[in-house]
Amino acid sequence: MLTLAEMRRMTGIVMPVWYSKDTPESQMEDVLAPCLVDVGAFARPECVVVVIDGAPWVVPVVQRLQKRLGGFEFIAKDRNEGKGGSILCGIQRLLANASVEFIVARDHDNDHLINDALSVVNLAARMRAALGHDRVVGIGRRVSVHRHLGFVRGEFEWLTNEVCYEATKFALAREGKTVNTQFFAAYENVPDMQTGFKCYTRATAKLLVDALQDAGQLTPGIDVLRNGAEVPVIVETLLRGGVIGEITRSAWENQPLTTFDLAGRVHVKGTVLTWALRRTDVPLNVARQLLLNAIARRVIAKEERGFADVLALCNWALEKLSAFRGQRIEPIRSVDLAEYF
Repeated sequence: MLTLAEMRRMTGIVMPVWYSKDTPESQMEDVLAPCLVDVGAFARPECVVVVIDGAPWVVPVVQRLQKRLGGFEFIAKDRNEGKGGSILCGIQRLLANASVEFIVARDHDNDHLINDALSVVNLAARMRAALGHDRVVGIGRRVSVHRHLGFVRGEFEWLTNEVCYEATKFALAREGKTVNTQFFAAYENVPDMQTGFKCYTRATAKLLVDALQDAGQLTPGIDVLRNGAEVPVIVETLLRGGVIGEITRSAWENQPLTTFDLAGRVHVKGTVLTWALRRTDVPLNVARQLLLNAIARRVIAKEERGFADVLALCNWALEKLSAFRGQRIEPIRSVDLAEYF
């Protein structure tokens, strides 16, 4: 069990930051300040990297907070590349420091507490020691994705998690392998893959960098760097014989600020689905069945509008995947269920 002092010596923290130009500076500061209070207690200031994602209007806010709170450095990127690009930039900076053994990735929306960093780093350290290798990822799992995100967004996120996880298990089974679920056995069968609070080792941080850098070649025309920062590292870790674990973390009841665009949910989650199905090389007919299975499990599909929405998501991914494969497959139009349950 790591003490706080031990964690501080070997941990780096990366936090991507972006707010729209229309957001008042006072609101940015109100949301961002709690994310940075006392952060220096958990990692040395030079190992806490705030990455501003091509938003020069945010720089004065971060500079004021740095002067007032201290405990962190920041990088102001010239280009906006989305969360993945910012995470990649911050991790590359931290990997250049040989003393950093664990990297905690956090969001900038103040929906979780820095206090939980010690727990998620201890989880990763425990996994590393028990397994004898460092291909591990510690996930700060939310008690309820739906309560935290709201029903519709929660349904889209959980459907995506299920399909990506099932596709990964299919790829492993094809090689005579399976997933080690021991370190998240206390929770649901599917991990909370898209939470923005994770701990990587140097090995899995490098897997994240490689996955995001290679995504453009694997799925050209689909912006995984912008829309899919969370899932690729989980899939890559599992495919490389790594292990993921989970520990509960706090989540704010109502997100104070979110950049999630409800109108773009098909595109955003469809990007993640398409990448995962492409990376795991799941045959088209299997991909279609995995999507059907996931729709059948979602409560939102019991409502006419909700069914149309998840159908649009799944068929968007299926269409993109079939184009990459140069094959055709029938889109999903309906889902058969038992008459009674």
